[in-house]
Amino acid sequence: MRTYTLISLLILLLIPIVLEANDDDKLMPYQMITVSIDSMTQRLGDETNKKRLGKNKAELYQIIDETLSPYFQKKYAGRLVLNNYWKDSSESQRERFTEGLYQSLIRSYALTMLNFDVSKIKVISGNISLEELKKLTVKSEVDYKGEVIPMNFSFAKFKQGWMFYDVRIEGVSYIKNYRNQFNAEISANGLESVILRLESLKD
Repeated sequence: MRTYTLISLLILLLIPIVLEANDDDKLMPYQMITVSIDSMTQRLGDETNKKRLGKNKAELYQIIDETLSPYFQKKYAGRLVLNNYWKDSSESQRERFTEGLYQSLIRSYALTMLNFDVSKIKVISGNISLEELKKLTVKSEVDYKGEVIPMNFSFAKFKQGWMFYDVRIEGVSYIKNYRNQFNAEISANGLESVILRLESLKD
């Protein structure tokens, strides 16, 4: 996984803040991303506060969890990652894998998030009617160390409303990356072994 793939979840983490404040869908998804950049910047604070959060992982994880969990469709993402193994797994295994994957994502990206300049994100806006849509792709670009990286964000309309679940960087899905990673591990060691490893991860 290339370094800039780490950016994908960090930008996804910005989206829910605006969704929470705009349940009536007055803002388009691309507007949600744009406005939420400022919101996340304020929440992380200045460099002094970022350093403090870097030493207080529990608080940092809590900020990410509170921002992400209400609007990230982790069950759908978990199902896409497990792919063919989903239908052969028990309900308990599905829930445990989904939660383990989610917690792993939080821990993997938390500290990177403190070092990422969200002002480098440029959302490519457009006029889109959401009324008849069930899925939506939002395009954006990010300047990462002088390299302009195109990213497409995948939204879907679930029972809870519009939620996000995937991002494609230069056409490569982070869901697909994790699917390949976990499917290889499951094939070698079994699903239960993978779940136990996820559950045993420590800070």
